[in-house]
Order: sequence, then C-alpha cells, then structure tokens
Amino acid sequence: MCGIIGYKGKKNGCEVVLNGLKDLEYRGYDSWGIAASNFSKTINNNFGHVRWAMENFIKHKNSYNLKHSNKRDIGMNILNLVKKENYYVLISKDFQNILNEKIINKKETVQNVNISRRTLYRMTKKENYWCNIQTLFNLISDLDLSEDELLKNIEKIKTKNSFPISTKKINTNSKQFFRILGHILGDGGIHVIENEGKYRAFYVNNEQKLLDSFHNDIKKTFGEFKIYSRKRVGHGDEIWLPSTVGFTLYTLLNYKELNKKKRIPDLIFNTKNKGLLGAFLQAFYDDDGFIYPKKNMIVIAQKSKKLVEDIRKIVTKIGIKPNQLLIHKSKSRTTMYYFSITHKDNFKIFDEFVGFKHPKKKEKLKLLMNKYKEI
Repeated sequence: MCGIIGYKGKKNGCEVVLNGLKDLEYRGYDSWGIAASNFSKTINNNFGHVRWAMENFIKHKNSYNLKHSNKRDIGMNILNLVKKENYYVLISKDFQNILNEKIINKKETVQNVNISRRTLYRMTKKENYWCNIQTLFNLISDLDLSEDELLKNIEKIKTKNSFPISTKKINTNSKQFFRILGHILGDGGIHVIENEGKYRAFYVNNEQKLLDSFHNDIKKTFGEFKIYSRKRVGHGDEIWLPSTVGFTLYTLLNYKELNKKKRIPDLIFNTKNKGLLGAFLQAFYDDDGFIYPKKNMIVIAQKSKKLVEDIRKIVTKIGIKPNQLLIHKSKSRTTMYYFSITHKDNFKIFDEFVGFKHPKKKEKLKLLMNKYKEI
C-alpha cells in the first residue's frame, strides 16, 4: 500500500505536494518522490508518492499520533490496518446510489472488477449488504471514485463470521486505550488462528468492577457492538471481543514480531505522557499486582521474566525507582519473577499516576498512603 497526492493549479505545486507528503510520513515510508510538469505559465501538474513500509507501521504511527496530539481530529482508522480481502463492510444507501449512477456499462464493469452481475447488484442496490472491502476498492477504482469518499460512507466492518463494529477512529492517545493494552497483557490475551483469520482478544478476571471497567473502555475506544461473555465459577469470568478488534490489538501490540509473546511494544515504550503510562500500569497492577500495607511494598509478579523487566522499565519512566528483579521458585507452583516498590516518595508517585481500580487493592493503597500523611 502507498500514499499518493496530486495538485493542479496556479500555486507552487512542488511546495504543496511536499507539504502533503509530510502529512503522510506517519505511514512509515522507506522511499518517496515528486514528479512535476509545467504545461504553461499558469498551470502546474505535480504528483507525490510515498511507499508504505508495513514493518515500520507501529513505530511511525505512534510518532504521528504524538506529533499531532494537539490537533482535534486525532485517531487511527481501522481500515488502515486490516487485510482488505478478509473483511466486509456496510456502506451507506447514499453511496450505493453514487455507485449505481456511475455505472454506465454493467457488462464492462463486472469484467473489469472480476465479479458477477449478482454481486454488482447487491453492492449497489441491496440494503444491508456486506461488501468485501477489496472488491469494493476495486470497484471504486474502476469507476474513478475517490477512496476518501468511500471511507466517509462506510458504516460498519466485520470479518465473515464475527460481530460487526463501527469504523470510528480509534484514539490511541487515551487512558481508556492504554488500560485496554494493560489488561490484554495482564489477565487477557489474543487467541490467534492465523490461517482462519481469527484474532480473538479476551479478558478474564474474578473482579466484576475490573470487567465492567474493561467493557466501558472498549465501548469508548471502539464504539458499541455485541460482546461475548460467560461466567466461570472458580476460573474468572471472560469477555471475548470480535476478530476486527482482536486483529487491531494484535497489530498494535506487535504480537507477530514478538512471536505472540506478551511483551511491551514500542507504542507504549515511546510514550512520554505519564498519564497514559500510568493508565497502562494501573490495568496491569490491577491484574497482576499485589500490595502489602504492613510490609510497606507494592509488588508485580509474572511468570514471564521479560514482561516483568518491561514493566519495570515503564515504572521507571514515570519517575519511580523500583527495587531489583527477583525470582521465586516453588516446587508446587510455577516459577515467578517479581520486583517491588518501596519508600514513601515512590508510593506518592504511584498513587498520583497509577493507583488501582480493584476495590480491595484500592483500599490497601489508601491504608499505605495514610501511614505517610504525617511524615
């Protein structure tokens, strides 16, 4: 995939196109160019192109979000992430009418797009018809319609067998989004069946308030959609998300490059906002953290050594000085890696930027902080 920008007019076309390419730099390109032609003294034709380098998407997309964090229209479009041939969308009735009006020769159109007359009829006239995204893009290309116009008229997206979700832009610079990532890396995960195109993100917990918080964060980030959940006595209740959400999280958490292991991606490591890092840590500590007011310590423990090392680095980024990483071996239980936070100055930073949503842990933190009120 690539980005292309063109300009025809009386202004300095090279300057206009160059500025346009700068706005496309978040795509992580590894090559770019401009072509210009002066047809007359008054008209300039200019075209610019950037090549999409998917392997750099996460790093550059995060950089783009940080650089534009003061703009009102912040967000990441899910359609820029998904594999178009695997996903289906609902388009507005108005856009169906536009498609229908643009078709002059149906026989020629179905041949150019490589679809049947029945599929063309459904795409242009049938109400609530789920169009394959790649086929839809092929059609608008043949009809010389803009992708921007199409994107404005896509209402919902889904895989063939999953629940649909809205195509609202995802605000990746929100506390809700960072808490979602923390829970997925904590008591959640992503069940992947790559050859079937299934990416089922899930979250498991015994505490209803954490389940409700996760559910609300998902709604605020991705919009309203049907969520599958089930209660399991003694094992924690489950929330499962549609494959479209799962694939989005799979991509942003860089699961494939990290060999499907739980690690902290660059998207989080590169964030300088302590509020966002605190939201991420809050979710993770709610799931896998322990607090001991009598021993004056807050502890994080996990069986993944590398994940605990990653968490320790994030804790350091918000100004806390954590203790060294330790190992707990047990004959009857899994080997665990952990580190602790001690000292009143560290507790104050933890209380300010992290805290807990878990009711019992929240109460214990309150007890711990009360010890230092008069010190």
